[in-house]
Amino acid sequence: MNDNQQFRAVMWDIDGTLLLSESMHFRALRHTVGTEGKHVPDDFHHEIVGRAARVVYQTVRERFDLEMSFDQFRRLKYGYYTEHAHEIQVRPGALEAWRTFEEHGLRQALVSNSDRIVVNANIRVLGLEQPGFISVSINDVVNGKPHPEPYHRGAALLGVEPHQCIAVEDSPTGARAAHAAGTRVIAWPEDVELEFPPEIPPISDIGAEVANILKV
Repeated sequence: MNDNQQFRAVMWDIDGTLLLSESMHFRALRHTVGTEGKHVPDDFHHEIVGRAARVVYQTVRERFDLEMSFDQFRRLKYGYYTEHAHEIQVRPGALEAWRTFEEHGLRQALVSNSDRIVVNANIRVLGLEQPGFISVSINDVVNGKPHPEPYHRGAALLGVEPHQCIAVEDSPTGARAAHAAGTRVIAWPEDVELEFPPEIPPISDIGAEVANILKV
């Protein structure tokens, strides 16, 4: 049996995986925190990459003595993000890998730690809007990544078991969630300085990894 025969579906993270959007999220964060006259340093990005909005808010509030409420934080940050989403670029190699999986008959879905408004904006940027398209946002689950619930939900919506799925992630947070759910994880970080668990070694060439899995 070829390795690919055990897999029936692929679940993709979006931010940093399909889209080069992590920098836009950070811009939106800086804009939001800047409304209170405070500055977010560059190295803060590593502390929040892949984290859900409420976790980011709590971290920012503690670090920078943020005064605004979580609802105000979301409104400002998402307003900036959606206004500038058209500037975001697709990650090189991502849609080529998507099409390769598609050509081999694997169903695909998006599993994100972002809110629905951001997920929908990202789907438009990717050009993946279509009837019946499956996506999971932080609003669709009780527990976000690194909890495995988003991937359990994604697999259920795809009609498969998690162990029959490949998950493509760019962050340790997401990779841990996918691994805990029982999927085969492709850790493909945009930021090469991120540290992944030893059981989830990162790769740099998504095309080669997909070809190896599918034996093409």
